[in-house]
Amino acid sequence: MLSLSSAAILEKNRLEASGSWLILLKVQFPDLTTIHLARNNEDVVWPSSGTTQTYTAFPFDFEDGREEGQGEHGTLVLKIGNVTRTIQSYLEESGNSGGVGSNVDLYIVHSDYLNLENPEVHETFIVTSSSADSMWATFDLSAPNQVYVMFPPYRYLKNFCRWSFNYPVGVGLKCGYSGTTPYTNCNKTLSDCRLRGNTRYFGAFPGIPEGATWVGGEK
Repeated sequence: MLSLSSAAILEKNRLEASGSWLILLKVQFPDLTTIHLARNNEDVVWPSSGTTQTYTAFPFDFEDGREEGQGEHGTLVLKIGNVTRTIQSYLEESGNSGGVGSNVDLYIVHSDYLNLENPEVHETFIVTSSSADSMWATFDLSAPNQVYVMFPPYRYLKNFCRWSFNYPVGVGLKCGYSGTTPYTNCNKTLSDCRLRGNTRYFGAFPGIPEGATWVGGEK
């Protein structure tokens, strides 16, 4: 069931509203070029505080896709305005892929609550095919194939930290090392973490026993 924030519920129940619901898109092409678009008549800055991102006002729309049988994913059709050939240029820069494999994030936010960092709706898609003419660049979108999604999201290792370390350039937030010694690397072991006085944030599991773990049955 879709869970809405209290602000969204308030707006939904109003007889009259001053703001509007906005659809935002983030499209990351295979060459790592990322564009941010807003289906609006002016640019949208969201969230409006903290780390902000400008979504450029740009025409795009959705069409009903198709439901696949035999266990295949259904698709959603995204059409982005191509009159200026801007979107087509991104497809061409993607080489032979033509944008296939691009990641597309769809967000729905409310114009009166752009300070909220979490969108009311967030859906993620992958581009499975694309085409372009003088009016539209058309993308077939599919949900990510869950077969290829790692679960659980991390490997649970005994003595290898899973957090990123790049101090002092930009140490990973979950590592959190903030010491006075400007280390430039870390081998991600518990001994290195102890040397840095940062074991509180060590991203591995020293309590995992040595050797294989067996659940039921016989060795």
